[in-house]
Amino acid sequence: MGDKLPTRKKIKFKKIRVKKQSFRSLGIIILSTFMIAMLFSYIFEVLLGDVPLLIAFFMLIAIILTGIFFDGIGNAVVSADETTFHSMAAQKVKGAKESVMLIRNAPMVANLFNDVIGDIAGIISGSTATAIVLAIEEGFGMKSILLSIAMSGFVAALTVGGKALGKNFAIEMSRYIVYYVGVFIYYIKVILHKNKN
Repeated sequence: MGDKLPTRKKIKFKKIRVKKQSFRSLGIIILSTFMIAMLFSYIFEVLLGDVPLLIAFFMLIAIILTGIFFDGIGNAVVSADETTFHSMAAQKVKGAKESVMLIRNAPMVANLFNDVIGDIAGIISGSTATAIVLAIEEGFGMKSILLSIAMSGFVAALTVGGKALGKNFAIEMSRYIVYYVGVFIYYIKVILHKNKN
């Protein structure tokens, strides 16, 4: 009874250096989201007016998969640790510096990939699904609430299910995903530098 419980040691966590978002960067994200959403909505409205239903359906799946893909990249960047990439950058491995840059700008990258691209894909997939339902109803000369509900369920299930699977994969393979995105950015920089010269 008289024995005292051992005192807990203070746990110290290493601080992760992450750049905080400014109001300017948030404003740029909001404005770019508005412009990109309008542009893609217009493009898909024009495209869907002239394509067969089967192609429109494949376009819908492609939009949903695009949202899942970029959501996975955003999750990988947020969950990756930059320590691994420091030694790679010291050895001058291509894409290592870009990978560190991605991780240090994780909030902005997550906003861009998860929210901007992900949400735009969600909006466009919803409007595409509605256009497909309307085209089917016009083609068969009928109105069906069940068809609209089934299409909404299909889009929601594929989006949520795909993002859930993508999230698990992104967290497990975060270092590889961030590295390959870093390599992609590295080569984009090289191409842009060559074009400038």
